Amino acid sequence: MSERGQSMVEFAFTVGLLMLLVVGTAQVAIFLNYRSSLDLATSEGAFQASLVGHQPGDGKLEAQTLWSRLEPGAALADVSASIQGDLVVVTATAYAPAILPLPFPPFNRLPIQSRSVHTIERFQPGSS
Repeated sequence: MSERGQSMVEFAFTVGLLMLLVVGTAQVAIFLNYRSSLDLATSEGAFQASLVGHQPGDGKLEAQTLWSRLEPGAALADVSASIQGDLVVVTATAYAPAILPLPFPPFNRLPIQSRSVHTIERFQPGSS
């Protein structure tokens, strides 16, 4: 009878650890997906803002629009764009959801940050 109880305890520990591994792997996958989407959004925003005739506001709008298309269920990202010399810098902060949210930070959502830089395109009229 004691061997049967021991088997049940070992099974419970094994299943518990396996479930922890599965949930942890899924959480990492969600985080990486959100980070990739935010990286793409800031990169596109920096590119748009660097085009001739465009302003940092154009890059900010592009980054926010692309983020909302890539992650439609996510909260809006906090995006800022600025010009630093010959570079456009777009930074963004967003949050990935936690699979098993705990009632205290940072485990109710995971912060994600991204920064992209692009050289401003400057063309002179009549140049080839």
